Amino acid sequence: MEPHDIQDLSTLKDQAMAGALTGLVEYSLMYPIDLMKTRMQTLRPYSKANYRSVFGGLLKIKLEEGGLRLFRGMVLPLVASIPAHAIYYSSYEKMKRILSRTEFGTQNPIAQATAGAIAITNHNIVMNPADVVKQRMQVYGSPYRSSVHCLKTILHKEGAKALYRSLPTQMAIDAPYGALHFVIYETCQNILNQSRAFDPMSHILCGALAGGCAAAATTPLDVCRTLLNTQEGAVLGETSGTKIRGLPHALVTVYKMNGIWGFTRGMKARVMHNVPSTAICWCVYEFFKHYFSEKDAK
Repeated sequence: MEPHDIQDLSTLKDQAMAGALTGLVEYSLMYPIDLMKTRMQTLRPYSKANYRSVFGGLLKIKLEEGGLRLFRGMVLPLVASIPAHAIYYSSYEKMKRILSRTEFGTQNPIAQATAGAIAITNHNIVMNPADVVKQRMQVYGSPYRSSVHCLKTILHKEGAKALYRSLPTQMAIDAPYGALHFVIYETCQNILNQSRAFDPMSHILCGALAGGCAAAATTPLDVCRTLLNTQEGAVLGETSGTKIRGLPHALVTVYKMNGIWGFTRGMKARVMHNVPSTAICWCVYEFFKHYFSEKDAK
């Protein structure tokens, strides 16, 4: 069976299952670097949590706080990533198929960007509450005993709306992120893997390039999202205890606290997280998609 036949036989169920397994693998492997990104984006870090580099920070956390601290808060987002990634990849493939029946066609960058933006929006609706809990668990000196304790505390003190406070910002970040990511990936695949066979090296290279470029371009808004999610105590202390509400408020706060360079905080960690993360995601996703498709074809 030819590679393009496998692509055609790939069903929504196959894509959802492949996406779910991708989320599980990616979160399990990349969580410590995600934790470092959150800590490095903190606007007013504790003196003990001022990190000069990603790997230096990881080593410092391991030595001073223990190795398990690198995985603190992982359980809830790990569970949430399974349906979120299933929706992410399957909705992207579905939108590509819908757009293939229009004048754009599947290989048009506008179609790919549109499908990518819609896919990541669907992903965020599922994932956002878990991300809020995750980032509050990740910051240095987090007062929460567990993800469940964190979730209960947020609901009790701030209400359910706090779990979606950063969603508009998340959409503002990830719509361009998803669009850029998928356009770069598909363009690279057209160059390196025109037959669309399962080719691990091409998936890794294209995924890494797409993830790195998209991550760097959207870091300024990601800093704002982290602030909205964590509601840093030190920052609130300098703003008379006023909660950071919405993207405009976050933008102003970041600029007041750290100037224009504040919007680049954690960029290196974000890129270092996304490059291997998206490389792993695409390689794992394409493997399982082809595996399930071939299994169905027999």
